[in-house]
Amino acid sequence: MADLYGGMTDKMFEVLAATSIAKWWNSQEDLIKNFGRIHASEVYTTWKCKAIENFKGLFGVPRDGDGLYFEFTYHAAKNRCYLDVYKKQTQVIVPFSCDNSSNSTDVE
Repeated sequence: MADLYGGMTDKMFEVLAATSIAKWWNSQEDLIKNFGRIHASEVYTTWKCKAIENFKGLFGVPRDGDGLYFEFTYHAAKNRCYLDVYKKQTQVIVPFSCDNSSNSTDVE
């Protein structure tokens, strides 16, 4: 069912994103060889939001070691969806303290 504005609903967005991600994944021979095929029901939502009539979400798949995450966007004014695929490069530990007196905002 469409929302009050006749556009994309939350559920429609999630289904379209999951289906698109699974379709993209299953078209990549190297991913299938190393991690197997996926079904849209395996795609999970990490974060999503709706601003005005647009949606954006971050998604993942339960495959250890693939290092991929997915950004799916619905642009209402253009009635288009975009799928961006990202690969994690590194993870850096950022030291901090909850004591505000030891946190510096100065840029060197």
